[in-house]
Amino acid sequence: MIEKLQKKLTLLLSSVSIFLLVFMLIFPFLFNRNGIYSDMRATLSESMNTPMYQDSVSGSYAVFQMLFDSDGNIIDTNGADFFLDSEIKQDLISDALNKVNRNSSRFYSSINGGKLQYICEVKAPPDRFDDEERGPHNKTDKSDINIDSSENKSKPYNLTGPPTLYRVAVTDFSTEIKNLNNLLVLLVLLFFVLSTVIILFSKYFVKKSIRPVSDAITSQRQFISDASHELKTPLTVIINNVGNIQKAISKNLIQIENMELLKKNINGIDEMSERMKHLTQDLLDLSRLENWQDRKEQMERIVLSDIANKECLYFEPVFFENNKELEYNIEDNISVLGDANKIKDLISVLLENAMKYSLSHTTLTLNKRKKDIVLSVENDVEKELSKEDTVNIFKRFYRLDESHSSSGYGLGLPIAKEIVLMHKGEIKVVSKDKKVFFEIYFHI
Repeated sequence: MIEKLQKKLTLLLSSVSIFLLVFMLIFPFLFNRNGIYSDMRATLSESMNTPMYQDSVSGSYAVFQMLFDSDGNIIDTNGADFFLDSEIKQDLISDALNKVNRNSSRFYSSINGGKLQYICEVKAPPDRFDDEERGPHNKTDKSDINIDSSENKSKPYNLTGPPTLYRVAVTDFSTEIKNLNNLLVLLVLLFFVLSTVIILFSKYFVKKSIRPVSDAITSQRQFISDASHELKTPLTVIINNVGNIQKAISKNLIQIENMELLKKNINGIDEMSERMKHLTQDLLDLSRLENWQDRKEQMERIVLSDIANKECLYFEPVFFENNKELEYNIEDNISVLGDANKIKDLISVLLENAMKYSLSHTTLTLNKRKKDIVLSVENDVEKELSKEDTVNIFKRFYRLDESHSSSGYGLGLPIAKEIVLMHKGEIKVVSKDKKVFFEIYFHI
């Protein structure tokens, strides 16, 4: 389930990110492209608005103009034509004449794959169109016509009437086309590189984001498994004892000589019931702490030194009865902002754990270190904790005794950790020199 969720979230995040990437790459490209085309067309339009006999000035584009009739005969020219040859001029005229009937009286077009951009305008001059278009020229001069004299003879220009004329302004757009194509290739390469980065980052980000969910589900499954295992033993004892009692009742075996057996069964039921009560209570306490329910309570200033002293005085005879020694060094008048009952539970858990696993000696220390109040419990042990133990020791139902033969359910230290977190502190465990140190830091 987690893997499917991770794939779906990765796909969603990658799709949205790539869509935004496409927009961020295409928009500047189209904006730049439209700006270049607009600048070019403005230059052509400005040239077209200038009379043929006047040179149009443009700092960006070289513009060449031609005036020709419907038969393709060039009547007049203006501007530099270094980027054109006679064949291209004829192709330009042919293209303009082919498109003129499908467009308005003025239109933009191109040839040679867009490398030559031009504007064409249909002219309908009056009887003296020579004066209007050509200025001071009264006759058609051969030097103004970019065709051979033999072509002029074969297609003479008719001056008897006002024919329809066509005026074209053309510019070389090949450099801009090349630059735009290079920019497009660069953006495509950039798209693939960034898309790969986005996909990899999405996988990492989603995996990291859902890790708490994955850990919670894993922890929940482990909790159900561990809780079932811990409840199985007392329930089995209870069921067996109840079965023995029912069997004795059904066979009328409740006699004086059988009373001792019945008492053992009843005591077993009572003991297992008590264990289940403590287990469920610990689970309830841990659940409340993990869900931050108790953390909403009003904290108050409490004297940690007094609480620690009282708990140590309570546990000192218990240690003595188990042939162990409890030593405590508590600095006076140390106070923190917290819950007194939870702090008592915290110290009690640490001392109970020490009594179970220490060999003979336990030392509790409470003092101030710089900006922290440190509560430390030191236990001498037969075997140091492994790295795995130090990582898992605060997990629910984790016990150093793998056979689970010792009393308890492995919930004490997880409860202690949650109490520390409730007070915005830190708890650490260190094992060295056959000693185990539990250190708790309350930040002042």
